[in-house]
Amino acid sequence: MSCIIGKIPHRPWSTCVTRVVPFSYHGHKIQSVSNVSQQATFQRIHAVNHCCCKRVTNVFHSVGSWNGISVRYQHSPPSNQKTKSENVMNVFDRNTKRKQKNRAAVMKDNHVYDYIRDEVAFRMTDRLRDIVRKFPVALDLGCGKGHIAQNIMDDMVDTLYQSDMSAEMLERSHVCENVQTIKIHCDEENLPFKAESLDLVISSLSLHWVNDLPRALRQIQSSLKKDSPFIGSMFGADTLFELRCSLQLAEIEREGGFAPHISPFTDIQDIGNLLNRAGFNLLTVDVDEIVVSYPSMFELMQDLKGMAENNASWSRKLLLHRESMMAAAAIYKEMYGNKDGSIPATFQILYMIGWKPDPSQAQPATRGSATVSLKDLESINQMKFDE
Repeated sequence: MSCIIGKIPHRPWSTCVTRVVPFSYHGHKIQSVSNVSQQATFQRIHAVNHCCCKRVTNVFHSVGSWNGISVRYQHSPPSNQKTKSENVMNVFDRNTKRKQKNRAAVMKDNHVYDYIRDEVAFRMTDRLRDIVRKFPVALDLGCGKGHIAQNIMDDMVDTLYQSDMSAEMLERSHVCENVQTIKIHCDEENLPFKAESLDLVISSLSLHWVNDLPRALRQIQSSLKKDSPFIGSMFGADTLFELRCSLQLAEIEREGGFAPHISPFTDIQDIGNLLNRAGFNLLTVDVDEIVVSYPSMFELMQDLKGMAENNASWSRKLLLHRESMMAAAAIYKEMYGNKDGSIPATFQILYMIGWKPDPSQAQPATRGSATVSLKDLESINQMKFDE
């Protein structure tokens, strides 16, 4: 299924795209491809180090307003305390990612970079509407600038907690009208919520930057009440495979080797296992691909910076030579370019839904309790046809 979605103001360089497109995101042609999986040319680059987790302590409260709506803020700064000698994967530099998000939040015209997050947030709230239930207390984990809140209505949630590791993002996050909003400045890896205190946790394009994802999912499962859902989305392994391959080929050609410039992402095959390990059941996992066309590789990299999705892995290369960048741009256009001279960029979105177990939920039938064999299906259909 293919479609063209959305429209936001154009940029000056959008005229580089010669073909006229009726609907576009600031000059980018947006094509959404549902339930498609594309094999990346190169495997993900894994960087594994070991460190200890930090614990969130000292919660402070303050009260403010946003557009006349009462908003309560909570601040949860991370401490230097460590947990019990538990070693975890330490792939991402969380302090660098916090700085990147703070810079993106204060950029001029920062709203023009929200097209991916706004579209994914809309699709997630559409899934939320399929659950015929009103949630007294909900958490938007990694809320960014409030993309989920823009689609939340007062008939869906009574109280909404918004949390993000970036204070600048949190300060600028959208607040739902007629919904009590509490903003919490905390790290997604260390949630300050009590056990069984939330009726819903929803996270849009945030958990792919978490180092210890199994632990984060266990914290989410612990904070949920029984028979309550977790709805999440994150970028999948095939995200930006065109950019990854182009940069690797260019560096091999010009420098004799390559460094990872695209952060590693989670495979869809791993999501179900992670949710099961965290204690969720009644799982639903699906994948979408959103393909965005850009005038060149440089506009794509500019937008990634505006989205705060630039690389934050510890193994990243801090310097990319001009010759390598020019070579990568040429390889990108030659290998993946569109007929009109633009280039496509693929964003693979993994959606997941998991429920905290409760005895009231539907249970599988006892093994061997079936009264009809699958071998008899053909004869049953024939009997109905004769009748």
